[in-house]
Amino acid sequence: MNKKLTSSMLCAALAVGTVFGSAMTASAADLPILGAGIYSSTDNFNSYIGKAITGASEGVFEVNVDDGQLDQSTQLNQIDTALAKGAVAIAVSVVDTTSAPTIIQKCQDAGDIPVIFFNKEITDKDVVNSYENLYQVTSTGGDYGAAIEGEIIVNYWNENPEMDKNGDGKLQLINLMGDPGHTASQPRSEHVKSTIEDAGIEIELLEEDTGMWDTTKAKEKMDAWVSKYGDEIECVVCANDAMALGALTSIEAAGFNTEGKESEQYIPVVGIDALPEALEKIESGELIGSVLQDAQTQGKVIVAIANNLYQGKEPLDGLDFEFDTDGSKAVRVPYSAITAENVDEAAATYAE
Repeated sequence: MNKKLTSSMLCAALAVGTVFGSAMTASAADLPILGAGIYSSTDNFNSYIGKAITGASEGVFEVNVDDGQLDQSTQLNQIDTALAKGAVAIAVSVVDTTSAPTIIQKCQDAGDIPVIFFNKEITDKDVVNSYENLYQVTSTGGDYGAAIEGEIIVNYWNENPEMDKNGDGKLQLINLMGDPGHTASQPRSEHVKSTIEDAGIEIELLEEDTGMWDTTKAKEKMDAWVSKYGDEIECVVCANDAMALGALTSIEAAGFNTEGKESEQYIPVVGIDALPEALEKIESGELIGSVLQDAQTQGKVIVAIANNLYQGKEPLDGLDFEFDTDGSKAVRVPYSAITAENVDEAAATYAE
């Protein structure tokens, strides 16, 4: 396994580390408050960003990452509470992106408090431009990692001719999509398929439905599909790792993938996020790969921006990042492909 970080990840980690190495330290009672919230703890990746924010805030901010529980009114109440306690910045993965103007107004009314949206991007440029103290931290936009996911499948198809089980030259595919209300859901579904087709591989779409980013829901969908199609399935593509793990549980219960790639019956499964629990399955061969969406770096950048603003500095002072030029005011942390050959690369981002 590859023991090295990519140069881009290493540079980002060093740059972010520099900010916190020079940050002011204080006793817990003296720390400023960072109001932070994720839209749901049922989203594994969202939870990892929350943990990263907590870790990066040590000695810098007092922070408690609230769980919005998929309820926008709950999250708005949590933001009200943080502002009432004197939060110097709000960092939030919003339940419903259409509620961004309400959150902005709350921060503005509280004294032009900075707001940092993360994970769920606010794509309405009128909303983004409505507030000077609005910033975003997310992964690279457009395809949201799906082109890389598609490339993993294309490479596997080219390197493993047995993937075409019936020899018809078509990929019999099942597509598990994310929450339709999430910014990344539809682009991921479209781009993963277009990447495969652009490589000259015709797709026969057996089934396509949402698993809502959720392991249990994905398993329930896959239970029905694996019962219906069995070994006719040549690939399962999932818009995140939580659903990939749910699909894998179902597949293995039906007798597939239990011995990794050495299994008598095998269905290639791929996801996005490169979560620690998925990395174990990639290493064993039960999954063929994932796409690293770097939660640790995103969490550090969120806290670094908030700390810079609190200290009266430019938001990206000391960071080796720039805002996207598309008007989104977003810092975009790049995705990267993770397979069994470089699984340690992703594992290193969780080793802090």
